[in-house]
Amino acid sequence: MHTPTATKKIHRFLLPAFITPAIGEIVSIDDPRVAHQAHRVLKLQIGESIVVFTDGGPNVTAEITDTTAQTLSIQIKGIETIPPVPRTLIAAISIVKGDHFELMVQKLTEIGVQTIVPIITSRTVKQTVRVDRLQAISDEALEQCGGTARVHITEPLSLKACFENYPYENVILDPLSSEDVVSPSEKVVMYVGPEGGWSEQDAEVIVQHHPQYLRVTQRVLRTETAAILGAYTILWR
Repeated sequence: MHTPTATKKIHRFLLPAFITPAIGEIVSIDDPRVAHQAHRVLKLQIGESIVVFTDGGPNVTAEITDTTAQTLSIQIKGIETIPPVPRTLIAAISIVKGDHFELMVQKLTEIGVQTIVPIITSRTVKQTVRVDRLQAISDEALEQCGGTARVHITEPLSLKACFENYPYENVILDPLSSEDVVSPSEKVVMYVGPEGGWSEQDAEVIVQHHPQYLRVTQRVLRTETAAILGAYTILWR
């Protein structure tokens, strides 16, 4: 029987800006958030390894040479370019109540979605989201999962406005559809409706844009579950 190999977790940190230096170079990171997380929260010590990266940049492996509450000094040990996900996926999802939307943002980040658009349909109950909080949740998930492309969380849009703002191939998640996506394009917008399903008014907007349809299961799923399964199917299957 295969026994998993025990490994020590190497923490990753997303930086707002970083010029990739040469291997062996010592760099000071003047980012209070990163320094606080490393020094106060994780209590990382001199000599420990970390990974730093910027939006879309490589994974830079480094060894801590000094750490304070305000700065972090590291010596560069390795640089690894991360291959991109198979295609660009924009997830347009009806806002759901409670912390379900936050969980969905976290999981969609891990899967590799590029943009998340909270949409307001005729049956959407909750009309607002805290974009700053969702962005922070997404950034933390990106650090944890090993990706490097930062997910963009937008302000809420109406269904009609979303189609107008993102004029790419559209895929509608629909458990009742007999059709299925044949071959997604390089850039796809995935639409996930509210718990009550698409209304007649929503359907009138949708049909004008001649979308493809995707049935990930014959069961009627919660919005967040459908979004996660749909994103994985479009990106990785």
